[in-house]
Order: sequence, then C-alpha cells, then structure tokens
Amino acid sequence: MSPEAVTDILDEIVPAHSRGKETGKAITMSGCNEFQIIEYENVSIMRSTHNCLPLKPEREMRATIAFKRDICPKQSKQLQSDSFH
Repeated sequence: MSPEAVTDILDEIVPAHSRGKETGKAITMSGCNEFQIIEYENVSIMRSTHNCLPLKPEREMRATIAFKRDICPKQSKQLQSDSFH
C-alpha cells in the first residue's frame, strides 16, 4: 500500500488531536526495510516500509496502532520466574 494511503487510514482511525503529545520516535533501518515507531501520550504507531524499490508506490508493509488506555490489554512477553524451577 502507498505511504499516503496508510497515513490517510491512520489519520481516520486515530486523528492527530486524539493521539496526544509526541513523546518519542525510533527508526530502525536494516537493508531495504525501515521500521518506525512514534510514541504519543495516548497511542503508539508502528510502520514498516520496504524501500528497495522507491518508485514502487506499494512500499508500506505494515502499520500497527497500540492504544494506551487502561481498558486495552497490555502486550508483554514477560517470563514467569516460577517456570524455570
């Protein structure tokens, strides 16, 4: 999907005014892949892009929104120390 189309969808699902203040940003590049996480007060948005063919409009591979509300389940992979006994 094109980056512009993904941005439009993200803006529809989580409008800028509901995200809160931007609190952090991280970009990881590995070969042709770029992984970007933008942290806001109320939400985190992750986007993954394949950049080897920059003229190809369908570069956007994945986008994920994680809401930071108490009602939303937290995603964590903590190991229980009891499982190693």
